[in-house]
Amino acid sequence: MAKAQPSIPFDHLSGKISSRERIVTRTRNGRTQVYAVNRPYTGPLSEARRRVVGAFSQAVSQCKAEMSDPERLAWWQERYARYCKAARRHAPRANAAFLGTASDRFYSTLRGFVIASLIAQA
Repeated sequence: MAKAQPSIPFDHLSGKISSRERIVTRTRNGRTQVYAVNRPYTGPLSEARRRVVGAFSQAVSQCKAEMSDPERLAWWQERYARYCKAARRHAPRANAAFLGTASDRFYSTLRGFVIASLIAQA
């Protein structure tokens, strides 16, 4: 993965340029990243993978609804602020308290935190 500084016409470029392209761009935390997909899986999805993808897509649509409501957005922002404060000290303990999982991952965006919370609730 490489960091990129795109010029003006391409400063918001994300995804692939064509369906056959292996070079992908994305923006994470305000930085544009460029990476190549090597040996992508082209086989059928297993039933377990379909369930995971379905749960994630349902959580993303529910997150969009939650974040469009100003009252719920304020609640999530306050909860995320408390999570960030706790995660600075000890991320696994904060994840256990707020999400119910003991992973050591830190959710650096509000959207990611909301999606993870909704998946954990399901």
